[in-house]
Amino acid sequence: MSPSNLVSRIRAEVARTAPPPVLIGFSGGPDSLCLADALLSAGGRVVLAHLNHRLRGAASDGDEVFVREFAATRGVTCICESIDVAAAARACNESIELTARRARYAFLARAAAQANVTCVAVAHHADDQAETVLLRLLRGTGIEGLRAMAARAPLPDSPELTLLRPLLRITRAEIERYCADMNLQPRHDNSNDSAEHTRNRVRLELLPLLHTFNPGIKRVLARLADLASADHDMQIWATRRAFDELASAEPGAVHVDRVGWRALPAGLQRTLLRECVRTLRSDLTNLSYDGIEEARTVLLSTAAHAEIALMADVRVNVHDTGFSVQHSDDIQNR
Repeated sequence: MSPSNLVSRIRAEVARTAPPPVLIGFSGGPDSLCLADALLSAGGRVVLAHLNHRLRGAASDGDEVFVREFAATRGVTCICESIDVAAAARACNESIELTARRARYAFLARAAAQANVTCVAVAHHADDQAETVLLRLLRGTGIEGLRAMAARAPLPDSPELTLLRPLLRITRAEIERYCADMNLQPRHDNSNDSAEHTRNRVRLELLPLLHTFNPGIKRVLARLADLASADHDMQIWATRRAFDELASAEPGAVHVDRVGWRALPAGLQRTLLRECVRTLRSDLTNLSYDGIEEARTVLLSTAAHAEIALMADVRVNVHDTGFSVQHSDDIQNR
């Protein structure tokens, strides 16, 4: 792909959604450098935002210097902050990767407010999408997880802001070729060369192995994410219709017509149970496949009465022609 074609594709992706200016999460690596240069080459109005994670000592400080110099050369605003991610991760007793992700999105929200913009662009690309699909498959996921990253979505924890991924259909090879053609000298994060982290192992070991089976594996995985996203939209539509027809909610409980639920396809039975839990509590993190299947087994049986644990604080209370998904305390108080 020629530089002009890549610029046109990126510009079209952003123009469909983003009123100018756009805030770009800018690390100085090849991906964000390509994104920033392409938008600027297309005449776009951008603000750069750089978070120094302080994970690589002088190299991290060098990234920040590079970002500030790039912004000054191009005459654009640059917002920089610094955080000791390793110390923050220890304080929260969580992984550096999770802490860094949360810190980045929180920083982007602050920077967007400071720059008075409503759209944030990040440089995730097609290879990142393929890696994300594989990671979710390895962890065990359903159709919702297979969607991987969306080209447009609310910024995490800041739904009033739009998160854009204009490079999501552009490969790493195309990005690196663009940087070479435009004589750009991106920063290199040597932590990406280590197989210590799972995502890096997927990139450095698993994807090259899968490439020997199918040289187009990255395109296959990206297409899978697209198909899963479209199917998930249909699933949401069908689940909402089923919920409206078969369920009624009150504080602390959702009541469902068991006969109507049993007539649904298996996939809708599962998603309707998930929707009941979502109605009670928005966080479905600990709602497992096994818990859903245990509930289905009982609900599909001839049992007239039963109680099943869906989560630590959510139970299914079964009776002849119906069942209720309730908080545990509400069941115990009845």
